Amino acid sequence: MLNRKMKLAMAVAGMGVFSGIALLSQTNLPPLPDYRVRNVDPEKYPEVIRSVQGKIQVIAGAGSQVSVLAGDDGILIVDDQYRQMSDRLLAAVKTISTKPIRFVINTHMHPDHMGGNQAIAKLGAAILAQDNVLTRLAAATPPTPAEALPIIGFKEGATLHFNGEEITVVASPKPSHTDGDAFIFFKNSDVLAMGDVYTTDYPAINPAMGGTSQNFIDNWNYALDHFIGPNTKIVPGHGQISTRADLIALRQAVITIRDRFRKMVMAGMTLEQVKAARPTKEFDKRFSLETVGHNEIVSTDAWYGIMYNEARNNP
Repeated sequence: MLNRKMKLAMAVAGMGVFSGIALLSQTNLPPLPDYRVRNVDPEKYPEVIRSVQGKIQVIAGAGSQVSVLAGDDGILIVDDQYRQMSDRLLAAVKTISTKPIRFVINTHMHPDHMGGNQAIAKLGAAILAQDNVLTRLAAATPPTPAEALPIIGFKEGATLHFNGEEITVVASPKPSHTDGDAFIFFKNSDVLAMGDVYTTDYPAINPAMGGTSQNFIDNWNYALDHFIGPNTKIVPGHGQISTRADLIALRQAVITIRDRFRKMVMAGMTLEQVKAARPTKEFDKRFSLETVGHNEIVSTDAWYGIMYNEARNNP
């Protein structure tokens, strides 16, 4: 059994539908499901399994997209959706491989990405996450079950060699969605899982944890410079499998929108006036929070408030 002593050893650089599972061919595919919901009824959300590239597959339903690497060594997954989805997620994983899940890597601490930790850890999996994930989960109210806590931590990064893949896990350089975000790069398959630092809609900025639009942009630039090449596939925290061009398009949209917010705030416009002017109008069809998926957590209207306050506080 793995224990917390492995933290030091693994630290680097400072550190059709069947049983609720949709098995789809790779041609003429509909969009992956993207349900970010407040009341999770697993009967409403069948899991969809799809190949990404190389050895990596993705499972999508309610909550996070789940990257899966299966092979002779066992199974490694990135994130594990809501707690209520655990049975369905485990059933979906078994259609990929009947080997045991040995590792879970959490991209951050939100319950739609780590809700399945407890159920999967009880099966013997080791949970790995950036140190701040453990710190925040351990201090959470109500308390996080002990089995759901990461047992392997890192400050800046770690490298795993598993199923013939070199897997680089690296802390997102700046707080953006949370202060414990991580990227997971499957080098041999050329796939990058980015958690909620990249979703295929307007970024989920979290000012309470130090997040800003510029921090998102800086983190995207880091990923583009270090991991994302012309053929890389990106697994977002929510949304559709993406490419380098998709991320660059979102980056440019956010830069343009941020600059418009700043100009409007400097001109003395109120939030309601900014909403009426709609500085996102030509980007909404592709990136609005209502267009990309089913999102009950945050709306584009609420995102306007975040952007407006940021522009007012950082002109």
